[in-house]
Amino acid sequence: MKYEKRSEWALTRAIINLFKKTTSVISKFRNRINRMSESKFSATQMGIFAMIISALLLVIMLFIPPYLGMADDGSFARIANPSGIYHLDDTHDNLYLNYYTKDYMMLSTPSGTPTAYFSSVRLLVSLAKQLDLLFTRGNIFDIRFLALLYGLLYLPAIAFLIKQASLRVKNFTECALIGIFGVVIFTDVSYITYFSSFYIEPLMFVSFLYIVGAAMALSVERHDFLHLFIFTAAGVFLTTSKNQCAVVGALLGIYAVRLIFIKRGVIWRFACSGAALLLFFSMLFSFTYIASDFTQTSKYHAMTSGVLTEASNPEKALAEFGIGSSYSVLTDTKSGDDYPIVNSDDPSLNDGFYNKYDSASIALYYLRHPQSLLGMLDISVKAALDVRRSESGNYEKSVGLPKMAKTPFWSLWSSFKTSSVPKTIGFIFILLIAVILLFRRRRRNIEEKLPERHSIPLEAMILVLLIGLSQALITIVYSGDAEMPEHLFLFSVAIDILIYFCFAEILQRLNAF
Repeated sequence: MKYEKRSEWALTRAIINLFKKTTSVISKFRNRINRMSESKFSATQMGIFAMIISALLLVIMLFIPPYLGMADDGSFARIANPSGIYHLDDTHDNLYLNYYTKDYMMLSTPSGTPTAYFSSVRLLVSLAKQLDLLFTRGNIFDIRFLALLYGLLYLPAIAFLIKQASLRVKNFTECALIGIFGVVIFTDVSYITYFSSFYIEPLMFVSFLYIVGAAMALSVERHDFLHLFIFTAAGVFLTTSKNQCAVVGALLGIYAVRLIFIKRGVIWRFACSGAALLLFFSMLFSFTYIASDFTQTSKYHAMTSGVLTEASNPEKALAEFGIGSSYSVLTDTKSGDDYPIVNSDDPSLNDGFYNKYDSASIALYYLRHPQSLLGMLDISVKAALDVRRSESGNYEKSVGLPKMAKTPFWSLWSSFKTSSVPKTIGFIFILLIAVILLFRRRRRNIEEKLPERHSIPLEAMILVLLIGLSQALITIVYSGDAEMPEHLFLFSVAIDILIYFCFAEILQRLNAF
């Protein structure tokens, strides 16, 4: 028995010694690399390197067969038709959801009455159309010209963002991990395939990257006016992309007011004031002139798939709105059910149901019942972590794959989020705590030189979280949980950005790499 115990102890010591030796070798190798790269390494170079890798992946996904993109969910027409771009094929199975369509019919002037839907995305679509005409001079629009424009905007954005994250570490090895992680997250196929589509999401994605990069860059006194311009321009494009993003303009405008105090000088204060006014104006424009994506069906879902779903007593919840208890049979029903109890556009719902509530009354209900709101936020986090639209195929029909087929290429991050990340509001609280603990203090040398800016990284991360949560709350109030995949894209991007910068800060604190 004693012999066995001695053998076990000897084996344990051998394992410990092997671990120590391995750690020592790795540490020496790491230190050697860091010493060799000390004079050559810069965060800007890492951003450029990440941009080159992202460009290569983007080309593989969008411009080399089999071409990848996103199938139409029925919303393409409101963006494409006003620019004179229409589907070539009128077969429903080919048009919607099942297959990505690369080629469209292009007219010099829109036929019929164009959809009166304004979005800043339409500016890029019109530019892509002119670019197509310049090179092809035909009447077929290749959506890859639009993807090319998004790509040209996206590549500097990811370089900018990764540079800001790289500035938060000191060593080359840590910076290399940050660069690799940034490419894995923000070049994931779940984001890039949006570029070959008429969805609004790609402009939202690229604009958000610029906003966060510029906000983080303002923690260091260098090119302040340029970074303020990037922050404002990207904010205006994001705010005017869709009605739902109007609240984002308000949050960005408030942040621009806060920037007045990070630097002295009349010109700087005038510039920040102008940026804030422009962002507030874009918010008002979005509220007033951009049609809402939420419809009568959304209003139906806001009650049946929102309030009633989370209510412990649906009859009692209906009574708070003055709605008869008989409507409790609609609990957890959706307009797309195979055998709906009633259609959402049924006139019988107008009197006694629809006329008893609106978005304001639903918002007040959630304020009175925070447990129901937390339950809905749980659902929204789950939806936000799955950014890939399950009903939208990535391949052209000619590839020969099944309907709604998804590509597995470069989907490590989106697959990891779907399978492994906790899908509850508790995960968001953990992220918030991590942000506060990690970003409450800036590097000491920055604090000494620029004490008025040491809180900028923390405030920027809080801004990101507020933007994401605002989209979740708007979706819950206006459409319950039925339409979350269509409205929670910014929430998903916000979660990824928070994870990414927390990872960068943890690397710097641990000093393990």
